[in-house]
Amino acid sequence: MDEEENSVNRPAKKRKKTKNRQTKVEVKFDENERTEFLTGFRKRRNQRKEKAKQDNERLLKEARARIKRKAKEEKKKKLEEIMESFDKISKENKDGLSQFETEKQVFEDDSTTVTVAAIELTT
Repeated sequence: MDEEENSVNRPAKKRKKTKNRQTKVEVKFDENERTEFLTGFRKRRNQRKEKAKQDNERLLKEARARIKRKAKEEKKKKLEEIMESFDKISKENKDGLSQFETEKQVFEDDSTTVTVAAIELTT
């Protein structure tokens, strides 16, 4: 009777499942790749730093070019305004620009004569 009680109180043995060998993946271990991974942290960190440095240099170069371009456009616009006012004043005064000249120099050579006049312009 003791044996019957023990068999009743014992949990039923589970049947082992059969292994599905068709879908198993074989893992291959390569010592060289492991070593490269473990020793490559510094190398990868330096690569990230170098890439960030190059990106920053590129952005700085683009910003400089943009600032230069903007300054050039502003100078061009200012020069156009000055030239417009100069043309307007010269058209109003038929006698020429003699009233605006502050200094006049004449340079002569054998075949050429050059006159340089300094003109005061205000905008």
